[in-house]
Amino acid sequence: MTRRFYLPPPALVEARIVLAPPLAQRLAAVLRLRVGDEIALFDGAGNEALVVIEQISRRGGMARVVERREPPPEPRVAVHLYLSITKQDRFEWLIEKATEIGVARIVPLIAARAVVVTPREGARAGRWQRIAVEAAEQCGRGVVPPVEAPQRFDEALASAPGLLLLPYESAGDAGVTVAAALAREPQRDAVSIFIGPEGGYEAAEVESARAAAATIVTLGRRVLRSETAGLVAATLTLQALGELG
Repeated sequence: MTRRFYLPPPALVEARIVLAPPLAQRLAAVLRLRVGDEIALFDGAGNEALVVIEQISRRGGMARVVERREPPPEPRVAVHLYLSITKQDRFEWLIEKATEIGVARIVPLIAARAVVVTPREGARAGRWQRIAVEAAEQCGRGVVPPVEAPQRFDEALASAPGLLLLPYESAGDAGVTVAAALAREPQRDAVSIFIGPEGGYEAAEVESARAAAATIVTLGRRVLRSETAGLVAATLTLQALGELG
């Protein structure tokens, strides 16, 4: 299998592509690739090319395009995942998995009981985006979902596109399944999923979501961890939309 690597646009528009030092060092020093080796490059915006390495060192390199490729198509309905910020390793795991299954956009969410956002959030945001890039490299996806700046719950509700779904562990009889919620409004071109924090949503937040026309959904009888709920909800949504086989 040809290894895939990310280069930001507009790097792939030319017939010969400059390999900047960070990528060149990874190819030469870590993976020990040499002149004549073939790799795939993609720009995260849907462009991909098979290239052959012509020059390579830790300081930089050059590659020649052999073939332009079409990456796998993206889901027809964009799934926006609003994730309450949790413990770092669990949050990063969910970013990786959400990228792999085809989520279009990831927004860290600041709910009332969420982990406090620290002054270092800018550095974390850069790391979060790199995790999405690496996940796209690994899974063969041609588009890298943006991991945006954290938003407060009320701000996110007001700006979220499409059908709004809020999984709630105490939904009871008031909650419907994800598939049933999507069947009610089949013509949507976007779905926004709101995942609560480790301590769950406060009742006032759930009422705010209802007031914003969000559909309260259930993910089953068991109480799931926040990161598990995020992956389950996104998977059920994409499955109901016919995007997972």
